[in-house]
Amino acid sequence: MKKHANLIILSVLMFVLLITSGCSAPKPAGLTDQQVTSLTENILKALDANDYQNFTRDFSDQMISAFTPDQVTALQALLGKASGKLVSVGTPTLTNNQGYAVYRIPCKYENETVYVTITFLIEGQKVEGLFFDSANLRKSAQ
Repeated sequence: MKKHANLIILSVLMFVLLITSGCSAPKPAGLTDQQVTSLTENILKALDANDYQNFTRDFSDQMISAFTPDQVTALQALLGKASGKLVSVGTPTLTNNQGYAVYRIPCKYENETVYVTITFLIEGQKVEGLFFDSANLRKSAQ
């Protein structure tokens, strides 16, 4: 139940972050869009394989401390059950919020499209936030 509450809280937080981003041209992370896409694909493949080391390789220290190996295993199980395995990673869209570059990427899984939101400090190269959203994941959280 606590995991479901966390998923809902993260959903609301990411929605608020996206809504409140400014109207000026967004500032990117310290990575190109291609590098963000590649990094995201590596994270998702590592998650599919339940490979904690590679999953957290590009995370900030705060993100590493937030994701224990058991939490990664639980996330992998939830995502696998709800969405299946990763098929492909789409093109990111960029917004900014309070000093962060927020990328939203449609990712094709076996059962559905999952929208992955990955956050970096503006001009940063370490992952500061990671969020998954899809119809099946929302159903699983209820």
